[in-house]
Amino acid sequence: MNETRAAQKARQQLLTEGKPYRKIITFSVPILIGSLFQQLYSMADALVISRTLGVEAFAGVSSTGSITFLILGFAQGLTAGLAISISQSFGAGDHQAVKRHYVHNLIISLAVVALLTALSLLGTDWLLAVMQTPGDILGYARDYLTVIFGGMVVSMLYNFFANPLRALGDSRSPLYFLFVASGLNIVLDIVLIRFTPLGVAGAAWATVISQGVSAALCLILILKKVEVLSLNGYREPVRLSVILQNLRLGLPMAFQSSIIALGTIFMTYATNRMGSTAVASYSVGSKIDGIAVEPLRSLGMAMITYTAQNYGAGKYRRILRGVCQSIVIAAILSAVPGLVMFFGGRGLVYLFLGTSDQVILSQGALLLFVHGVCYMILALLFIFRYVTQGLGQTLMPTMAGIMELVMRTVAAFILVPKFEFLGAAVSTPLSWLGALLPVAIAYFIAARNLRKKAAEET
Repeated sequence: MNETRAAQKARQQLLTEGKPYRKIITFSVPILIGSLFQQLYSMADALVISRTLGVEAFAGVSSTGSITFLILGFAQGLTAGLAISISQSFGAGDHQAVKRHYVHNLIISLAVVALLTALSLLGTDWLLAVMQTPGDILGYARDYLTVIFGGMVVSMLYNFFANPLRALGDSRSPLYFLFVASGLNIVLDIVLIRFTPLGVAGAAWATVISQGVSAALCLILILKKVEVLSLNGYREPVRLSVILQNLRLGLPMAFQSSIIALGTIFMTYATNRMGSTAVASYSVGSKIDGIAVEPLRSLGMAMITYTAQNYGAGKYRRILRGVCQSIVIAAILSAVPGLVMFFGGRGLVYLFLGTSDQVILSQGALLLFVHGVCYMILALLFIFRYVTQGLGQTLMPTMAGIMELVMRTVAAFILVPKFEFLGAAVSTPLSWLGALLPVAIAYFIAARNLRKKAAEET
């Protein structure tokens, strides 16, 4: 009976059966909700910090976003890329290969997080100096980063455990654990910031502890109920060939995240030179924008698992149908937040930050307006990028990251000095447009090959 239930659950999680749009939506909704709850981590930090410690403390913590994205984004991209091999093997029905990739991915992840922790702690002051972090917020930024980087292992472990679950088609369990972690994070934010002398470090500790709880919950689920990842009876030796094979998928996604983060660092450098008011405006606008684009990001993330499972199962026409249907979904998901940003950006900035500073309100609203009218570009970027990665392609998605870096660099060193905050506001949509070109080319080439493979089978 237990084996039958396990088999039924495995079939339910497969994205290779049923109507594509339904499977994609069903799979992406828990990812979306989970992403929004992850946003609550930073939102809770920002709200409690700004209301308790002041705008300077808020700007100090917010100025670290690009640095944490550089380091933690590398780790998160790596674990997401490593999970592609698991998803393809699961779609093909090869559970022994799933276990093999899972074991080797754990070895890779632990080695990488040890190296990243050491390098990030040693390089924190250097990065803050290079970015010309304003002196009035420098101490806040340093205190926050020291704790976040010291606890990086728990963030890495959560993503390592959560991504294989999603690769198997289970996007709900990581969501449930984020519910618990987000609630805990908010409580700890209030307690550690308001009732201890930790200051902004308290917000960092709240995040680290909460992520540690979510990682532990994922591990408990895997050990008790996910047989294909439990490693019962697995006795294969570690193989260098498998490590290299998985790194071929994981490293490009990791470097892609870091390349994008470098562009963000350049923009942080540019906004830092405009002063703490510009930092606060850009930061609050970016946080609101980050929430608005989560439905698009979640749709894209669903496509990487959908594509990988169907590719492993040899269902090439189904991949193409899923892409077409996801584009229609994306058009709707782009229009709604775009209209909200167009008409209500200023109110959102005030609601989030609670300030009457007219400069911050105007600049934040400008950023939201510029981003909101360009969301469909981002939607296509997410779909084409994640589909090609689900097919196991790495070159063009990496090139897309490089294009994002180039466009942000142009904005930081040419547009911002000339147009000031407007130049900063247009930098992100320019990076979306630059990145879309290579992944669109890659997708249309891949689509032609998928059609050929489908024709050969018939």
